[in-house]
Amino acid sequence: MNLLWPNKVERENVLLFLTDAAPYMVKAAKGLQVLYPKMIHATCLAHALHRVAEEVRESYFDVDKLIANGKKIFVKAPLRLQKFKEEAPSLPLPPKPILTRWGTWLDAADYYCTHYSVIENIFMKFDRDDSSSIRTVQNLFSSTTSRNLAYIKSNFSVISKSIIRLEAVGMQLCNALQIVKKVESELHQAQGEVAVKISAKLQNVLQRNPGYSTLCTISDILCGKEVEFDNSELELDASDLTCFKYAPVTSCDVERSFSKYKAIVSDNRRSFKFENLKMHVVIQCNSTEKED
Repeated sequence: MNLLWPNKVERENVLLFLTDAAPYMVKAAKGLQVLYPKMIHATCLAHALHRVAEEVRESYFDVDKLIANGKKIFVKAPLRLQKFKEEAPSLPLPPKPILTRWGTWLDAADYYCTHYSVIENIFMKFDRDDSSSIRTVQNLFSSTTSRNLAYIKSNFSVISKSIIRLEAVGMQLCNALQIVKKVESELHQAQGEVAVKISAKLQNVLQRNPGYSTLCTISDILCGKEVEFDNSELELDASDLTCFKYAPVTSCDVERSFSKYKAIVSDNRRSFKFENLKMHVVIQCNSTEKED
């Protein structure tokens, strides 16, 4: 804060504190709100949706096992790779989801559902004695697995798609929260016991987000809706509310900054002065990123 305000820290100008949902961050935010009276603490909504996606993964053990072993089959196996490309030249290889990367498991389930027959045909031609992963995958192909994949894709693919949309740069608060509310609506309308559990998980995650309801109210105000805003605790005035038009709801920009800083302070820079570093940071902050 002293870098932003060298003479005196403008505590009333700190309006939003965005973190992950770790308990120690929630506890730290409560202490900081004593020092910054107008500060709203919110947790990353993309990470919240990822936690819901994890609940989906835990609900389908066989599908999770299929995806996990499917990616192992082609590790250090050039002959299997060649066989796959011969059988399905236009089809990409099975995805390799990483559990810490938001929504990648649901994308993998979508892949197996879309190309189920082709993938099954290819995997069944592999010699089951070559690898335990091949045996596991061949045993998992069944009508039950195909039904589960269809259910996951039809009801929960909206989660991974929404995470990708939330990762966009420069999104307005109204648009970002509308994406989350659409996920809420679709999960609430989904049928089945698992859908009920997943919908309840999302509600629980959002309720534990300390600033979510406040941001929703501010978003409604900025969208021109008639709402009542309890301003007794935060003491936000009209000029403060306008600052939330492009308020971030995800920590994606922080993740992007790591790669930018890595490029700036790369090993091939031999005489990099602090003044040059400042200028590079300004350039990176003001650059417009184009999303595919």
